[in-house]
Amino acid sequence: MKARIRMLIAAVPFEPFVIRMADGREYRIDSPEFVVSADLHIPQLIIEDAHGREHFLSVLLMTSIESATVAEVV
Repeated sequence: MKARIRMLIAAVPFEPFVIRMADGREYRIDSPEFVVSADLHIPQLIIEDAHGREHFLSVLLMTSIESATVAEVV
């Protein structure tokens, strides 16, 4: 999952995407600047939401990552 996220963050042009967690929460990433850390050695991703709050997401609990345009249709 982390490799997929790094690939999405580095995409040119960047396309927003949604991370879905096992508990049903969803996190929309509208800009690569919202991803604070994607360390290779720790199975978590730190993101920042539009209100400046940080969220520590366990990669082990991520169930899917998809394009935000696809997520809007679903």
